[in-house]
Amino acid sequence: MTAFRELGLSPQIQLALDELGFEVPTAIQDQAIPELLAGHDVIGQAQTGTGKTAAFGLPLLQYLDPDSEEVQAIILTPTRELCIQVTQAMRAFAEHLPVEVVAVFGGAPIRSQQAQLRQGAHVVVATVGRMKDLMSRQSLVLTSARYVVLDEADEMLDLGFIEDVERILRMCPSGRQTGLFSATIPPPITKLAERYMYEPVTIRVTPQKPTVDAIEQAFVEVPGKQKTDRLVEVLRAEEPEQAIIFCRTKIGTSRLDRTLRDRGLNVKALHGDMTQGARDGVMISFKEHRLPLLVATDVAARGLDIEHVTHVINYDVPDTTDGYVHRIGRTGRVGRTGRAITFVTPTQRREIPRIEREAKVSIGAWEPPEERLEHAPRPRRRDREEAPDGPRAPVDGAVKLFVNRGRGSGIGEDDLRWALTEGAVVPDDAIEGIRVLERFSFVELDAEHAERAVERLDGTKLKGRQVRVELARG
Repeated sequence: MTAFRELGLSPQIQLALDELGFEVPTAIQDQAIPELLAGHDVIGQAQTGTGKTAAFGLPLLQYLDPDSEEVQAIILTPTRELCIQVTQAMRAFAEHLPVEVVAVFGGAPIRSQQAQLRQGAHVVVATVGRMKDLMSRQSLVLTSARYVVLDEADEMLDLGFIEDVERILRMCPSGRQTGLFSATIPPPITKLAERYMYEPVTIRVTPQKPTVDAIEQAFVEVPGKQKTDRLVEVLRAEEPEQAIIFCRTKIGTSRLDRTLRDRGLNVKALHGDMTQGARDGVMISFKEHRLPLLVATDVAARGLDIEHVTHVINYDVPDTTDGYVHRIGRTGRVGRTGRAITFVTPTQRREIPRIEREAKVSIGAWEPPEERLEHAPRPRRRDREEAPDGPRAPVDGAVKLFVNRGRGSGIGEDDLRWALTEGAVVPDDAIEGIRVLERFSFVELDAEHAERAVERLDGTKLKGRQVRVELARG
């Protein structure tokens, strides 16, 4: 497996990746970044959650000239939510670069976005409609946009934006570099690529079933009148870092949101009857990790891709197996573990074996974390070899562990060192390094003690919060 350090990215970008904990690129990043750095147009076909933003965003940032005040790159997105998400990621990647990334999208005052553009923007992340408006008002000129990305192009097609996308592409320089990223490549997208891209390199990353298979799945059988009480019990037992709770209807979403808030939980709703400003506020709070619980309908959560969602809870059973798979895929992102819990009434109990059969997954009865750890010990590996898609021990024999808590949970280096030496009985000289970030931490141990640390600490509490400890994946 390639490391990010081997891809030829600038020291400033590499520093940001180090701080974000990015070490080993995903498949789409590993294949797309070198092609884009070489100046080729790229069509990247990969599912949501595989790391497409870094795949196109890192080469784009390396390409920029900070001394030029013109708009040099545009990233077109189908929805406001994705626009916000991509902007946040790009700003994180550009932490140590003197460049400005500006988001423009509908549902927000256009005058404030015009003011931001006048102050200077090297990269503009935009929804199609708002970019069209700004271009028509001469507030956004694309004559210097030599790098263009179409993100989630198939969603743009579904939403009827392709003609507008073509109009925007015609306003960009003919010598631009273009990246097109999409989960699927239907014929109209192929035609768009033939018309507006120059000898593109096509990269296809096959969707990996193990991503869903790796998610721990459980069900809770409960009479309908007791569902909310049981949900509160499950949430308090699981202590999710972040969770999305899915309801079938907008009314049900609003009702559950009010009930959970009345029970003292920090939760907000997301559904189609909310104003766009209210929806954007909830989305930003959740993406910035300030909101632990989100109650949402399927439609409102479409395109929601947040790396640190630890739990998905189906308060209402999904209508279809595809809906189930799509929902639970919001957790366990990019190699991390996740949990999916589905609530069923006695009359819905038969839905569980149907989903198991059709989705080829295993869904057991829910157990509290303490019982789960007791009844289902982790499989032990006699040697330190790993599965092909798992973590690799560095050459010096150290093993890196991922801990799901960081500064944001009040955890510091001394707390982790105490937990390792006192709770896991690891000698202090076996700890080769501890790195605490905002949302999670990394610990490097010698291989001899790593497995013991995982077994002793995973599922225990540190400073009152449950911690998950696992071998770190790229």
